Amino acid sequence: MATELKPKVLSITGITPVTEALDSNKLLGRPNQYTSAAWIADSGATAGRTGIEGGAVVEVFANAADGTARSEYILGVLKKAGPAFGTEWHHLKGNVLLRVSGVLGLSVNDQYTAAFGS
Repeated sequence: MATELKPKVLSITGITPVTEALDSNKLLGRPNQYTSAAWIADSGATAGRTGIEGGAVVEVFANAADGTARSEYILGVLKKAGPAFGTEWHHLKGNVLLRVSGVLGLSVNDQYTAAFGS
């Protein structure tokens, strides 16, 4: 899914598939967690960072319920912690969750939204 976004979002500078060794969350393949994921580097985010800090993340789940639960969990944590801990836009399409960093502008999020088709 991440590779499908690249030609449509011009600020994407790279895509890194998440492997077990790279997964700092240690959630890849765990029960009810993502079955695959990719980090998206965006020129509007922090260069050289991975995960959401680099721009965006695509997470694929076994089913839509698991993707929804992950989205609700992250958004709940961010709401409790406050904006100093960051913000994200979340877009769900079936079992795929696209997380876009809040450091990117609204117009960039709009490009991701259109490219993702949510």
